[in-house]
Parts: sequence; structure tokens; C-alpha cells
Amino acid sequence: MAEQFPPDKLLELYKIALEEYRFEVRLGWDRTTYFLVLNSAIVSVATGLLKLDSPLIIYLFIALLFGFGLATSLIGSRSITVAHEYYRRTVVKKTLIEECLGLQGSLRGMHPSLNLAIGTTRGQSDRMKILSDPETWIARSNRRSAITFWLRWVLRGMAAVDLLGVCTALFMWYQKSIVAGSIAPHNWLKLIS
Repeated sequence: MAEQFPPDKLLELYKIALEEYRFEVRLGWDRTTYFLVLNSAIVSVATGLLKLDSPLIIYLFIALLFGFGLATSLIGSRSITVAHEYYRRTVVKKTLIEECLGLQGSLRGMHPSLNLAIGTTRGQSDRMKILSDPETWIARSNRRSAITFWLRWVLRGMAAVDLLGVCTALFMWYQKSIVAGSIAPHNWLKLIS
């Protein structure tokens, strides 16, 4: 199949594959940064509001704010997983083109692991696994040493903080409602004040 493509066409495809690889890395990091910053801001604002002696309705707003933070943390964690899958798919394409160009072969007189293929991560050195079963290689779980593994756990930890914030805000609303005597059904209109 590679014989159908002249080397100059393969080289052009290789340049495009490298650009897509860089794009996916940058896009994944930008999304991760966005979710980390957004959720940090939500936790900071909502926690600051919890410290104030606020009217009852504000506690419900704080619970909603923490709930929004919970959702964005979980979406951010999922976003990292999806972005890493896209990244891995670009690695498969890049590796395939490198194989067709003959960049994967070892160089004469050099260590057998040295070649001209671009393999910046340890996972990219699994050339045979990538080429023989790309879907399994793409779907494999991240190593504990991978940054994406830890970033997902940071966002999951932020989700736990947000869940705790929802519970705290609702508890404070409930406590204040009992003290104010507004928890009785005939007093629900007092909640707005």
C-alpha cells in the first residue's frame, strides 16, 4: 500500500501528521488549563460566599455554584481522557507514516533503539504494539507516572470539594431555615427574603 504513495507525498503527509500531533497536544493542554482555572475560580468564589452571613436564598445559589463546579470538574476530567485518545490517534498515524518512510529502522553502527522516528514519550516507543493493534494501544490505560493520569485525579479531587461544598451550602441553608422558622411549608415565601 505504501508503494502507491511516492516519498514526497508521504513526506507531505508526515508533516501534516506532525502538525496534527502538535495541535492535539496543545488543544488538550488548553482545555485542561481552562477547566482547572474555571473550577479553581468557582471553588474560591463559592467558598468566599459561604463565609458570609447571607440571606437564605444565597445559600441555595452557593449550592448551585458548587454544583456547577462539580459538573465542570467531571467534564474536565472526561475532556482529558478524550483529548488523550485524540493525541494517541495522531501518534498511530504518525507511526504508520514513519514506517512507510523507513524512519523506524535502526541506523547502522548505532544502538538498535536509535532511529529517525519522532518518539518523544515512552509510549511512542511501542512501535510494534502501535502498528499491530492500534485500537488496543489507543484504549490502554494511562500509567500512574503520566501527567494526564494525575490531572484527571486533580479534577476529580476538585469535584469532591465541589460536592462537599454543595452539601455544606445546603446544610447551612437548612440550619438557617430552622433558626428563622421558615422551614415550615406555610413559610416558604420567607425563603426569598
